Amino acid sequence: MSYTNDSASAEGVVRTLIYDTSSAATPVLGTDYYFEDAEITAIISQNSADLWAAASDLCRSLAAKFAAESIDLGLGKGDLKIDLTKKSDHYFKLASSYGAKSTGGSLEEFIDSVNAGVDEFGYDISEYVGD
Repeated sequence: MSYTNDSASAEGVVRTLIYDTSSAATPVLGTDYYFEDAEITAIISQNSADLWAAASDLCRSLAAKFAAESIDLGLGKGDLKIDLTKKSDHYFKLASSYGAKSTGGSLEEFIDSVNAGVDEFGYDISEYVGD
């Protein structure tokens, strides 16, 4: 597994979008960066080479990671406050922003129209017309 920061590659672009870059001479996983090149490549592939969608997925992953680690710690009478929940919020908002920029290649229309209906027992008797 490896870490490269090549801004000309798709992995490098995604790394830059999710702030997963490091200037350390020998970066350490979990400290200086969060994803290996192979992991980023796999997410890009799963998203049909849509870099915005890949960045969105990775940001959601980081948001979940930081949410699990987050604490809101106040010392004394509020003189000093450490709020690690904001890191998770930041990545969640970033994921939403990148998701909106995605081409949406994975979205498909499954039905053309719906004739919604429910019988007297509450069962769905709708008609779905589509491809």
